[in-house]
Amino acid sequence: MEGFLKKHQQEPAFDHAGKEIPPHSGLCVPKKTHNEVTQWQGKEMRNLGRWISAVLASALPNPDSSQYYNFKSPLKYVSALVDFSLMAQYCSHTPDTLLYRERYLQTFHRTKDMCLEFRTSKAKPAEANRQDCDLRELMANQHANEIRHNSAAKRSRQVDQERVERALQRVDLIRHENHFTFIKMHYLSDFASHVRHFGSISMYSIKIGELAHKEQIKDGYRNSNENEAARQSLSQYEGQHALRMPLQTIEALLKTGVIVVGNSGMEMPTSSSRTAPRRMLEGRTNIATLSQLCRAHKIKYCNMMEEMLPFIKQTTADDPRLPADPTELGLLPVERFTQLETPVSDVQEADGFHIHGARCTGTKAFGNARARNHWVWVQTGGVKSYGDLRGRAVARLLALFKIRNVLSEAAGVYRLTLVRMVNPINGSRFHLASGHIPVGKRSTGPHMRIVNIGAVIGQAHVIPSSERQCIVDHKIDLWMFNDID
Repeated sequence: MEGFLKKHQQEPAFDHAGKEIPPHSGLCVPKKTHNEVTQWQGKEMRNLGRWISAVLASALPNPDSSQYYNFKSPLKYVSALVDFSLMAQYCSHTPDTLLYRERYLQTFHRTKDMCLEFRTSKAKPAEANRQDCDLRELMANQHANEIRHNSAAKRSRQVDQERVERALQRVDLIRHENHFTFIKMHYLSDFASHVRHFGSISMYSIKIGELAHKEQIKDGYRNSNENEAARQSLSQYEGQHALRMPLQTIEALLKTGVIVVGNSGMEMPTSSSRTAPRRMLEGRTNIATLSQLCRAHKIKYCNMMEEMLPFIKQTTADDPRLPADPTELGLLPVERFTQLETPVSDVQEADGFHIHGARCTGTKAFGNARARNHWVWVQTGGVKSYGDLRGRAVARLLALFKIRNVLSEAAGVYRLTLVRMVNPINGSRFHLASGHIPVGKRSTGPHMRIVNIGAVIGQAHVIPSSERQCIVDHKIDLWMFNDID
C-alpha cells in the first residue's frame, strides 16, 4: 500500500488520518506514522489490521472521475483481507461462514492486480530501467528523420505520447513479472477445505508459539541459578502446569452449576449461569446542580433543559419521574462522572464479557493529552431501523452524570448521559468499495440527546474523514464485526 499511496500522492492524507485514530478498548493507538515504523512486529501488525481499512477509506473519501477506478480496487483489496482475517478468528464455523470467507478471498484475488506493480524486488526495477532505456533509444532512432520536418508543437506532443507509452510499458512489465504466488497466500485458499475435514482452526494466531517460548524457556531460565538451567526450567513449567489443571477443572464445573466437594462425591450447587456485569459510572466528581455541570462541560444550560424535558416525558408511568418544572429540576443534586464501563458479550464464549471503558472528560485534559470524549453505540430502535446499523446510532459522549429526585418520596436515581448524535450517510448502507458506513453532522433536528446509560451498548470507533464527515470502523473488534457486517 505504501507504493500505491506514493504514486497517487495520498500518503500525507493517510498519515493525517492515522494520527487522528481515537482510542478504543484493547487498541494501542499508533504514536508513529507507518513510514516511521522501522520493524513491524506481531503486535503492530494486529493493531494495523484493526484500523487500516477505515483509515484508508478516510484518506480516499471522495475521488474524482479519473481516480475512482484506481481508488476503488485498493479499498476492496484491503477490506477483503481484513474481513478474511476477522472471520478466521471464529472458534466454530458453519457453511455460511466458510462461504463468506471464500467470497472475501475471491474479492481479494479479483482486485489484487492494482497492487502488483508495487510488489517488486530490487532486480525488477533494474530490468524495467533497461527496457525503458532500449525503448527510448528505439523511439529516438525512429523519429530522428521525422523531427526535422515537424513543428515544435508536434514534437512536444510526440514527446508526451512517448513518455506515456514508456510508462505503460514499464507498468506492464512489472505487473507481468510480479505475483502473489508465495506460500502464505496458498494457505488462505486451503482454509475452507481444512475446516470441513478437520474442524475449526483454533490457533489462528502465531503469537501462541512466541508466548510458549517465553513461558516455557525464558521465564524458567531467569528464575534458575543457571546451573543445569534446562532441568530447572522444565521443573518449574511442570509445577505451573500441574497447578493450572485443577484450576481449569474448577472453572469448568462452576460454569455447569455443580462442583464436587472433596473425596466424598458430594455435589454442591453453584450459580447456574454467569450474569452480565452492570454498567458502571466511574470517576465521580461532586457537582451540586445541573447548572454547575453545564459550566464544567461548557454546555449551554438552555440546551440541557431542552433535552431533559423530552426525556422526562418519555419516562414510563411505573418509574419515578423527575420533575418537569425547570426550576425544581435545577435544584436536584447531581454527580458528575468521567468514565462509563459497558459490558459487551464475548463472541467466542457464551458466558464471557468484555468491558468497554468510554471516557468523557468534557473540556478537561486527560493526563498530558487532550480531552477525551469517546464515541459510543446507542440503541435507539429495532434491528430493522437505521439500515445496516440495525437500530444502532453513533454518538459522542458530552457528559456523564447521576441525578437524584429528592423532591419525591420514591427518590429515584437516574444515571444519564448527554450525547451528540450524528446521522448516517448513504441511507445507513455500507460503502460498496470500502465496506464502511460514513456518518456526518446533523443538518436538521436536535444535535444533542439525553439517554439512559442502559441504552449505551458499547464503545464505537470513528475516524474523521473531513470537517463534517467521519468513517465508522466496525472492524475494530470481532464483536461489532459480527453484529453489523
